[in-house]
Amino acid sequence: MQKQEDDQIKGAEIFEPLLDSQQAAELMHVHPETVKRRARRGEIPGLKFGKVWRFRASGLEAYIRNLMQ
Repeated sequence: MQKQEDDQIKGAEIFEPLLDSQQAAELMHVHPETVKRRARRGEIPGLKFGKVWRFRASGLEAYIRNLMQ
């Protein structure tokens, strides 16, 4: 039973929570439509589930770091 609980904890560490376009925009200090437009163009890594975009904070951070180089 302990192994199963340990595996669940490790699995939770693997998956990073996803941000919606509003949260991503707040992190980047831009408008949510700007985030969605850049995601549609492939500039920002994101996932689209139906009509809703989701973003990983680590992906946004990498995007910003790349802009700064």
